[in-house]
Amino acid sequence: MQALEQMGAEITTSHGYIEARAPKGGRLKGAHIVFEKITVTGTENILMAAALAEGETVLENAAREPEVTDLVAMLRKMGARIEGDGTSKLRIRGVERLHGTEHTVIPDRIEAGTFLVAGRLRAAT
Repeated sequence: MQALEQMGAEITTSHGYIEARAPKGGRLKGAHIVFEKITVTGTENILMAAALAEGETVLENAAREPEVTDLVAMLRKMGARIEGDGTSKLRIRGVERLHGTEHTVIPDRIEAGTFLVAGRLRAAT
């Protein structure tokens, strides 16, 4: 949420939901964002926001998980300009718009691990 605010988002809460909006009549602005803690979801959310923001966004202490790298690959196919995937520092230059693409999402490692553990527990009983 703090990173979106740095980009100019207007944050409100309503009925238990957090809503983030670009400033009225405008776009989010690029910013230099340093994540206090490494966060996959935070990195992914800001990557998507920055892809359409005005100017350049730099993310430091960004997550390096395969899911983040896969999202970068998909966003690039859609026209995003992103550098540094696989590292903790990402540089995103916002574009006016993204276009459609086809992309196969990588398998979820956590879900696969859950099924492995569940199978092992089932076999042990």
